Amino acid sequence: MTLGLLAAATHPDGGWLDLALRSHPWHGRTLLGVSLGIMVLLFLIVLIISVWTRTLRAEVQSKVKQLASSEERYRRLVEEARDGVFVMTLDGVLSFVNSRLADMIGYSREELVGRCFKDLVPAALYEVAAGVQPGCLEGRVPLASDLKMYEVYTYTKDRRELWLQVNPTLISDGGRVQAIQGIVRDITRQKMLERELMHQTEEARRMADEMTSLYKIGIAATSTLDLAEVLEVIYREVSKVMDAGGFFIALYNEETRQISFEFVVDNGERLSPFSVSLGDDGGFTAKVITQRTPVFVADALSNGSNLPQETRVIGQTPRSVIAVPLLARGRVVGVLSVQSYTTAYTQGDLRLVSTIGVQAAIAIENARLYAELKRKNSILQDREAELRRVNARLDEQLAEVTRLHRIAEQLAITDSVTGIHNYRYFQDRLDYEIERATRYSRYLSLIMVDIDDFKKYNDAHGHQAGDAVLQAVTREIVKSVRSTDIVARYGGEEFVIILLEADKPRALKVAEKIRARIESYPFPNEETQPGGKITISLGVSSFPDDAKTKHDLVKMADMAMYAGKRDGGNRVYDCAVISGGQEGLSALPTL
Repeated sequence: MTLGLLAAATHPDGGWLDLALRSHPWHGRTLLGVSLGIMVLLFLIVLIISVWTRTLRAEVQSKVKQLASSEERYRRLVEEARDGVFVMTLDGVLSFVNSRLADMIGYSREELVGRCFKDLVPAALYEVAAGVQPGCLEGRVPLASDLKMYEVYTYTKDRRELWLQVNPTLISDGGRVQAIQGIVRDITRQKMLERELMHQTEEARRMADEMTSLYKIGIAATSTLDLAEVLEVIYREVSKVMDAGGFFIALYNEETRQISFEFVVDNGERLSPFSVSLGDDGGFTAKVITQRTPVFVADALSNGSNLPQETRVIGQTPRSVIAVPLLARGRVVGVLSVQSYTTAYTQGDLRLVSTIGVQAAIAIENARLYAELKRKNSILQDREAELRRVNARLDEQLAEVTRLHRIAEQLAITDSVTGIHNYRYFQDRLDYEIERATRYSRYLSLIMVDIDDFKKYNDAHGHQAGDAVLQAVTREIVKSVRSTDIVARYGGEEFVIILLEADKPRALKVAEKIRARIESYPFPNEETQPGGKITISLGVSSFPDDAKTKHDLVKMADMAMYAGKRDGGNRVYDCAVISGGQEGLSALPTL
């Protein structure tokens, strides 16, 4: 258009410019200048646009080349990646799969691209993948919050186990979701290691449980001696580490050859104890006892592994059986058996039960020994009680005999009329006291007492009245001496007193005291006696001044007493000192 205008303006035949020049000469020149300016401006604009267009085309071509290069590098990077990469449309059709992902799941890329994800991926993987983008499968555009990382357990095309980690993301253009891409990583080795670690952890936990059970059974062996409690502990601990739908502990008595099934459980139900004879038992329990070896049935349901012919089934038939002998001090004390109705036992279970059996045998034997000891101790206690009763009766009889013996002994040394010691006791005691006085160089005095004219009183008033006088004289004598002095009836109306650790002056004072008390005592019918009173005569001798022997000591006191009676009675005489060839007694003044 600009070129057209320019041509029109400069056309020789005229035009609007020529017309303007002819009409207004000065205006024509001005208009010509303006037109030329406009044409130059338009030319510059066209030139600039042309240059800018070439530059833009070059930049676009450069960007296209860079994009193609980047896409190539991206494709090469995706192809060479260690992880699998996929792109899937919102309809679930795979539009891209790299070689690594195809190798992972065992399909070729051609089998995957363009095919429905559900048709090509194993069901387990598809279900998880469907969970990855639930929005697109339900007709809803997925959100970023719908996408989560998942771990998938599935199989390859050739049925190998495969663990995959899928991390999906959205592909958007201008804010619109166009597709879903994801990175897939093969974590099979990691999962296998985790499985092995888990297995080892479970094995360690199982071993820890086994050790705990063994420890608790060992504790039971030392902490309790009650057989029922020990059996309960064993069953409880065995049930913690293995399936024990059926369980029993049988105890064996070698002497009676009896098998006592003391603890029996079937499907968790406790059965009543029962006993059988070893010869009558047709079960494998007798076999374990006699052969002293375990019975192990791994799986009675599988071929070639059946229950022993000797088995006697109580309740449901077990699938697997373990029975081990309980050995203590080289003897079979019982059988421990575990049965399962659902689980097949292993050699490890057999080793475990055998180990538990060792601990159980110790605990059971200790409890049995304690029970036997308790039974024997009870018998012994009964016998001891009976013996104590017999001993009590014997003690009672012995006490009675001793009492009677003491009474007899007391009667043997006691005067029956006065209740004081008799002549026999006096003789024995005087021997002892003289020996003691000699050993310790002590004094000892003797007083002989005789009732004056007692025969006349006895004849006049009778023996009972005479005995009353004897008893009254005895009381007055006892009141006059110390409790440590010895008073005895010498015979008839005579008395004797042993004054311990008393010299002659002390003895004479005591004798006078006795004489005075008797003289002043109001005896019945004493007025009939000569002088109108009942009186006594006393003779005193001392050891060792007057005599060195018992015989001489008694003789001296007796002679002094009779001297007093001869001189009229009612007096105290000291014994005569025998010297200068003169025999007799020197009469002391009456005290």
